[in-house]
Amino acid sequence: MFKQVTIMGPGLLGASLVLAVKKKLLAEKIVVWARSENTAKNALEKLPVDQVERNPSVSVRGSQLVVLCTPVETITSILNSIIDDLDESCIVTDVGSVKSEICKNAQNLFKKSKSSFIGSHPMAGSEKAGMDHANENLFSSRTCIITPDDKADSEQLKKLTLFWEYLGMKSILMNPQEHDAKLSQLSHLPHLVSSVLAHSLHDKIDEAPMLCGQGLRDTVRIAGGSPELWAGIIEQNKINILESVEKFEESFQTVRNLISQNDFNGLQEFLKQGSVFQENLNK
Repeated sequence: MFKQVTIMGPGLLGASLVLAVKKKLLAEKIVVWARSENTAKNALEKLPVDQVERNPSVSVRGSQLVVLCTPVETITSILNSIIDDLDESCIVTDVGSVKSEICKNAQNLFKKSKSSFIGSHPMAGSEKAGMDHANENLFSSRTCIITPDDKADSEQLKKLTLFWEYLGMKSILMNPQEHDAKLSQLSHLPHLVSSVLAHSLHDKIDEAPMLCGQGLRDTVRIAGGSPELWAGIIEQNKINILESVEKFEESFQTVRNLISQNDFNGLQEFLKQGSVFQENLNK
């Protein structure tokens, strides 16, 4: 698809993207940008890349696709640092879990540019972090939410959509605001719930490994995600997440009331609704 692709940030998603692009033969040349000297060295040794740069401007020169795989709070500043070095008609995208602020800033930044920014959110991740956990099949059979603005070039949008689909993803178009509202409920809230449960059991940290079943391990698995990464996501989607937390608190208060009032028939119906949701989620 491309003569050259630049992937900025070889963490779990960035490194997995390198492997997937190489496997699918989607680029003749793969360039990686890494912030630190140690990460750059590891990328050169461990990943099938053609070039590793620590200067962001140099890393994007000559690329027809640039993918930012850095924490959401860094994306706007990186876009500012590369905008003047992008090739004409270059497509720039990201993999951030929050879209509104990023897309708004990018829309202003790219107004006079001949390159274009179109936001992406591949729903492919893990509680594991870092290059060492990269997987060439990470994107396969997952969903990628693409968040173009109203002025997005149709050909560029089509090409970006095909890129994610060639990696095995199912693409969905959504505006950035709708994305953030829905993902606050379906992605960000679950992480918080998992983390809150793990936090509430912290005083059982010594006995839990021996006494707990698989249910607890399954429920707190995603609490193992990077605290720094998730704090940034929650900060950028604060308003939507607070609304989602409020709705969760209402459900939790309902189940508390059912138990305290000995309404176990009502509790059974409450649990049934949760069971139905789980069954439909896995269809």
